[in-house]
Amino acid sequence: MISKHALAGLLLLVAQSANAQSDAEMATCVDRADGVSTKMLECGKAEIAKWNARLDIAYQALLHREKGSRRAKLQAEQKAWLIHHSIETRRLASDPDTGSGAFMISQSFELDDIAKRTRELERRVHNKD
Repeated sequence: MISKHALAGLLLLVAQSANAQSDAEMATCVDRADGVSTKMLECGKAEIAKWNARLDIAYQALLHREKGSRRAKLQAEQKAWLIHHSIETRRLASDPDTGSGAFMISQSFELDDIAKRTRELERRVHNKD
């Protein structure tokens, strides 16, 4: 029987190899949107869902591995990141100075922020620090 840690590691490897494919899929989706912002937002929504899945896998792997104060620190760190991520995403979406582009700017931040956090957690899973 495969352990939870081995399974998480395997899923991370699959997710990382899918990253290049995901970038290409996003570019293709945006090209097909033909400049229609609602369609481009759908592309971003799909990409965010993919990164969210990877983020959850990495976080769960770390959560299962860490014990005691390290686990509590990880949980506090993730909670702080989620709060900042949510507040900033909402702030950008409602910024009156960006007009109709506010949702695109907000989504771009959301995607970049999730990708950055995901890569950080995946690095920690692999480095076992």
